[in-house]
Amino acid sequence: MTLKELAQLAGVSPAAVSLVLNNKPGVGEEKRQEIVQLMKDYNYTPTKRSQHSPSNLLFLKFIKNGHLVEENTGFIASIMDSIEAECRSRGYTLRIIVSNNNLEQTLNEIDFSSVNGVFVLGTELDLTSYPILAEIPVPYIVIDNDMPNFHCNTITMANQEMVYEAIAHLASLKNSVDSIGYFRSYMRTQNFDERAQGFQLACNDYGFIHSEEQTFWLEPTMLGAYSDMKKYLAKRSSVPKYCFADNDTIAIGAIKALKEFHYKLPHDIYVIGFDDIGFAAINSPALSTMRVHKNQIGYLAVKSLNDSIRDSTHRNVKVHVGGEIVIRQSTTPS
Repeated sequence: MTLKELAQLAGVSPAAVSLVLNNKPGVGEEKRQEIVQLMKDYNYTPTKRSQHSPSNLLFLKFIKNGHLVEENTGFIASIMDSIEAECRSRGYTLRIIVSNNNLEQTLNEIDFSSVNGVFVLGTELDLTSYPILAEIPVPYIVIDNDMPNFHCNTITMANQEMVYEAIAHLASLKNSVDSIGYFRSYMRTQNFDERAQGFQLACNDYGFIHSEEQTFWLEPTMLGAYSDMKKYLAKRSSVPKYCFADNDTIAIGAIKALKEFHYKLPHDIYVIGFDDIGFAAINSPALSTMRVHKNQIGYLAVKSLNDSIRDSTHRNVKVHVGGEIVIRQSTTPS
């Protein structure tokens, strides 16, 4: 009998059976005893996972709407490629599962008896999804989301610190107190919230003036940001000289709209983005940005999950990976 068949007999998910097998909370006592009895009745013997030799890992790619996971060209793919390469070097087999806005159902359908650990792509996870992760009965790490106030292992970018460096660069270009614009995603995520906090802190420290009227709420896709920015520009007579964008995708879309409204970059406006996606270097003008070390995120994610599998005390470890500024034509004084 397989774990899935046992779960069907008990009327629960495979994850619930895994919780009972691993003596973890999350299953009521009555149902727990029912599952234990079924194991005895059907002589069920779980597959034993070695705690010392690599085996199978799972990458759970959660997609809520796809704007950030699929549209942020190459960013997530680069992290996944790095994880796959590091898993291979450590002797792990990696399997990928996509969850299209139904995390709970996806977890319920997974047979965790053959899985040693799980990577969870948390880019589009929101607060309501956090508790669902408690159903995962094996070690896991959330990638691209710091999961504040939730106990789990995570790895993400040092968002506030990197935005602070971006604003510091813009500040180095000004001669006096000046206004600053913010090309901000209208989609809320943990990463964007942290970048907004870093933006405000840096503006205060570097003497930039920013008001809500200087925030441009844009869709986090190139075409969406382009379309939304055009609507703003049709109603406004000016845009601040210095502008920060939540990510490169938004920046590139906004720049296209600005050029159509006869703004010259960098003569009229300086723009800096975040992520250093491939299009940033070939945009016209080439986009200054904060480079995220995606390969390092992938490598450290595998290392952290590997440590969790081997050491039960390696829990609630939150890693922030810094980056570096890449200065290109969009902030180079002409």
